[in-house]
Amino acid sequence: MTELAIPDAPAEDTAVVPLSRGVATVATAAPADTSTTTTVTAPAVLAPTVMPPDPAMEPPPLKNLLRGEGALQVQPSAPGGLEAPRLLGKLEGAAPGPTLIVIGGLHGNEPAGVLGLVRLLEDFTERSLALRRGRLVALVGNRRALRHNRRFLRHDLNRHWQPERVTSLQLRAAEEPAALTDEDAELVELAQAIEEARRSTPPGEPVYLLDLHTFSAPGIAFTTLDDNLQNRAFTLRLPVPSVLGLEEELSGTLTSFLSSQGVVSAGYESGQHEDPSAVNRAFAALWVFLESASLLAEDQMAEASFHRDRLALECAHLPPIVEVRYRHHIEPHDLFGMRPGWINFQPVSKHQILAKDRHGGVASPLDGLVLMPLYQKQGDDGFFLVRPVHRRWLLLSAAVRRLPLIHALHWLPGVKRHPELANSYIVDRKFARFLVLEVFHLLGFERRSPLDERFMVWSLRDQEAETPDPA
Repeated sequence: MTELAIPDAPAEDTAVVPLSRGVATVATAAPADTSTTTTVTAPAVLAPTVMPPDPAMEPPPLKNLLRGEGALQVQPSAPGGLEAPRLLGKLEGAAPGPTLIVIGGLHGNEPAGVLGLVRLLEDFTERSLALRRGRLVALVGNRRALRHNRRFLRHDLNRHWQPERVTSLQLRAAEEPAALTDEDAELVELAQAIEEARRSTPPGEPVYLLDLHTFSAPGIAFTTLDDNLQNRAFTLRLPVPSVLGLEEELSGTLTSFLSSQGVVSAGYESGQHEDPSAVNRAFAALWVFLESASLLAEDQMAEASFHRDRLALECAHLPPIVEVRYRHHIEPHDLFGMRPGWINFQPVSKHQILAKDRHGGVASPLDGLVLMPLYQKQGDDGFFLVRPVHRRWLLLSAAVRRLPLIHALHWLPGVKRHPELANSYIVDRKFARFLVLEVFHLLGFERRSPLDERFMVWSLRDQEAETPDPA
């Protein structure tokens, strides 16, 4: 069984302050006129941005961080975004091993992941570094939207990875390639690049996927994952908050699509879209994920540990694991707008007004923490609400998922086997309200679209088979 490295909660009197140039300072509360400080040497990375968003303030373009033309051919584009090839580059190990596929820019207004990959590839090249085994494949997601610095052009590329849709688009592309435009063409091209990387992985070696993102509000980095044990083992080694249950609220994400096919997958949100710190956090996380995939050489472990410690320092005051309890879906005609000043993981009380729309104030339906409040024009997720999950619950769920308990779920009140779907159950919310979320999540099930207001379907996640643990 893989031991999960889940940090304990910090002491109440500890506060993490932004990293200054070369120094990180942790201040411990003391009487009003004194404080005790501990100074830790650190590079100028990972400075958290927690200022209220100001729509009138134009942040410096991230493209200014590019170091000239270089071999990677990532350049500012005429429409105001970035021009980048599908394949940014590869890092090949000295011996065969796992493949780590990393994608940046799946949303076109999120260039930080692309630039973090550029920085990593340049770092390995300039310092003549090499992986111990396996390889990293760096890909660009929505190239057309990235060129225009827009989240998407026609539809969200990270909401259209339903298996039947992917197959249909691939068939259309084979018959008439010119018929596909914008995100449909991007999906087919990206799927082909991912499949090529998977096919070239030696038999028996795992394939990992890391999807790099950013968000529109200020805040600190976090990870997302489809909650199976293999994804946990890969993702929870990064010492930032991990968000469970997001995949149940968002249909058609790339990580869910590949996770269902046996690819160990994670998403990483590194910061606000055009905050340079988001590039730094992406770069730091890449080092940690290279270690998590067991690709680094022995003399590179210290560098990965250094970046892990910096991320841990910045996130020490946040809960290590949270679960999504509410998603506020919006439509264009809602005229939705968040109130200014919300940041990720900020506490909110039930009935507190978070935003406004054409009906008036939008109140929180429960106590919790705000996640990804929307401060951009495109997108249909107004905000999410999350609650902390104790590490004991994850350890318990890891244990019970190895027991043959799923065949007894139909004995629970209001639960019956689905007549057509394997490893699936129909739940009557009238009788099973309290048990549903806790028991089914505990056993590794995910919630599907409800049949109606009363009945809902829960299905066992596709990837609960044993996958080789990273060494």
